[in-house]
Amino acid sequence: MASPDGASGVGGSPEETELSITLTLRMLMHGKVMAGDSKGETVKRIREQSSARITISEGSCPERITTITGSTDAVFRAVSMIAFKLEEDLGAGGDGVSAGRAPVTLRLVIPASQCGSLIGKAGAKIREIRE
Repeated sequence: MASPDGASGVGGSPEETELSITLTLRMLMHGKVMAGDSKGETVKRIREQSSARITISEGSCPERITTITGSTDAVFRAVSMIAFKLEEDLGAGGDGVSAGRAPVTLRLVIPASQCGSLIGKAGAKIREIRE
């Protein structure tokens, strides 16, 4: 969080201060992607190293909701670590093609009330994100 003088813990620029909020990100992921190891060591390590709170919904259904909560920086670190873990698990070779495994798709779960702010007027914000 930002300190009273307006400086954040990372760098203190005005942009970073504005981003010092608690963010909750939900993703729909294949059940075995994150909870695949027997003792949950991967999730535990990502929690410790990112300082984000990470929960994975219970159940044996094919897809489960992964919720990541924390500062913007902590959530960014956690998502980056998850992406790195997925890339590592796919075992991409030198040509970028994995050995017989389908690519992993992450789906963001966004409340309908917030979709407009993500898409932007006439799709401007989503276009900016894509670029």
